Amino acid sequence: MRRNNGFLSGRLLSLALLVATLATSCQGKPQTSAAPPALPVKLQLIEPNQVEDSTEYVGSLQAVETVELRPEIEGRITAVAVKYGQLVKPGDLIFQLQPDQTVPQLSSAIANANAFNANVKTAQANLLVARANVVKAQANLELQQVNYRRVKLMVAEGVQPQVDLDEQTKSLEEAIATLKADQESVRAAQSAVAQAKADLRNAQSAVVTAVVPVQFKSVRSPIVGIVGNINLKVGDYVNTGQSLTTITQNNLLDLLISIPSSRAPQVRTGITVELLEPKTNEVLSTGEIFFISPQVNSGAQSITTRARFPNPTGKLRNGQYVKARVIWSRKPGVLIPATAISQIAGENFVFIAQNGSCKKGDPPTEATKIVCQRLVQLGTVQGQSYQVLEGLKAGDTIAVSGILNLRNGVAIKPES
Repeated sequence: MRRNNGFLSGRLLSLALLVATLATSCQGKPQTSAAPPALPVKLQLIEPNQVEDSTEYVGSLQAVETVELRPEIEGRITAVAVKYGQLVKPGDLIFQLQPDQTVPQLSSAIANANAFNANVKTAQANLLVARANVVKAQANLELQQVNYRRVKLMVAEGVQPQVDLDEQTKSLEEAIATLKADQESVRAAQSAVAQAKADLRNAQSAVVTAVVPVQFKSVRSPIVGIVGNINLKVGDYVNTGQSLTTITQNNLLDLLISIPSSRAPQVRTGITVELLEPKTNEVLSTGEIFFISPQVNSGAQSITTRARFPNPTGKLRNGQYVKARVIWSRKPGVLIPATAISQIAGENFVFIAQNGSCKKGDPPTEATKIVCQRLVQLGTVQGQSYQVLEGLKAGDTIAVSGILNLRNGVAIKPES
């Protein structure tokens, strides 16, 4: 039995060696596991940039100058010379009106003024006659005074009788009375002239009042601007002072910005403000703060400021809702696109492209380019980018695409 067992054991050992030899001859050389393919990634070289300290606010634009057109007369619209949104200049016709009964009123007022003007001329002629009569009466009085003294002397010497003195005395008294009457006529004529002139002034005012409606048949633009809504049409009747439309000068637009009082030390005129389209953050215009209220709003603890923006293309509109970015300061720094950032457990990371190992101290190699995950501390948002406070520097190269597929140490293939 022992011999059989020994023989069987030898046979089994030989069989095992044969199987091993066959297996080795069939497999050839031992295989090694293939490396994963490099992932295609877009890279971006970090360059020095200007980093802004800014705050965003919202509000509605206000035109620097807006004129509301109102008629000075009542009447019916006979023509609408412009359309909504049209650019007009000073003097351009906007509306034509047909006033009620203004021509007959004007004709009557002019006739009255002409009549009162004739009255003035008549009164002035009467005054000239009265003044001439005074001159004649004054000369006659002087003559009668001379005759009176002569006759009185002759009567005293007995050359002439007393009756001559009595007659001369009567003539002197009549001359005095005539002068007084003529002087009173002058005063009356002067009063008549003054009254006639007053009547003429009133008549001339009535003419002006009647002429004004005729002049205001045309409603014209007083400024350069854009025509607002027109809800009136030919044939509509309008009253004095009724709003017809607006003319808005929108080449310059203002924006009221309420800035928290905590920013008071930084608020100053000349600070740059960018207007942004609320949905896309597209920069619409760039202006600056030109007014700062001297008082703080006690309720909101804010400071009212006003910024002005040029609008040369006319894209901005009065009343348009916008977002404004107040740029407090600019300084050198590092910005990275939002597409390069990944978040893990509330921390922000980027993938830096380099050659060799991600372990510190390992020498770089030229054979394989990999990405290494790095923790970064981010600051404020600037457009589509973030400010980097710590973790990166100018000259680093980071992955900006496909970051969801990247892991620490993964080989990459840079895309152009």
